[in-house]
Amino acid sequence: MLLEGMFDPSVSVAESDLLGDVSKLYPEERTAIASAVRSRQQEFTAGRTCARRAMGHLGLPEMAIPVGSDRAPIWPAGITGSISHSTTRCVAAIGRHSDGIKALGLDLEEATPLDDTYAQEICTPRERQWLNRQQWGSRGRLVKAIFSAKECTYKCQYGLTRTMFGFEAIRVELDLADGHFAAYFEIDVPPFRTGDRLLGQIRLRDGYVVAGMIIR
Repeated sequence: MLLEGMFDPSVSVAESDLLGDVSKLYPEERTAIASAVRSRQQEFTAGRTCARRAMGHLGLPEMAIPVGSDRAPIWPAGITGSISHSTTRCVAAIGRHSDGIKALGLDLEEATPLDDTYAQEICTPRERQWLNRQQWGSRGRLVKAIFSAKECTYKCQYGLTRTMFGFEAIRVELDLADGHFAAYFEIDVPPFRTGDRLLGQIRLRDGYVVAGMIIR
């Protein structure tokens, strides 16, 4: 599994391909994607299906996961979660507040390298300096890994702050050999302050980059 070893046992995970039966969504979920193209409907359906499967692993009943005005999932009372998909796979992670989990972040990407021009948009000056010290042939994949770590961090913090920001607000330090990353706030995002650090896991596995984070 792509998420094997990503989280401790208090977090339940599930994954699948992007095939799903839209008719099995709850009415409020179907309404949210009624005008979406078919590929978006499949992504959405796979995400909700994965999330409910993970909820079931925790002994929770199946429940609707509506969409908020900010397009983020509205999790049932007492739980938090995160859903992500690439162009081919979908993953979900669910945790209970009663287990001390405040927020979860999850990001899944194909491990194809990004063109180096994206580094200007995605990476801070310090991250670009770090990239310049790496082997040239690995830069595109490292930019993708930085992107994934930032997406994961953004989704995790958003569950607490409800604050939107750009790539420049977070600086990432990767340790792909050990499968870890650290994300530092470059600006104040209450309750987080400039310099605060969040820790996450990151893997290059089976042709994918997957990043996960817990805030307790």
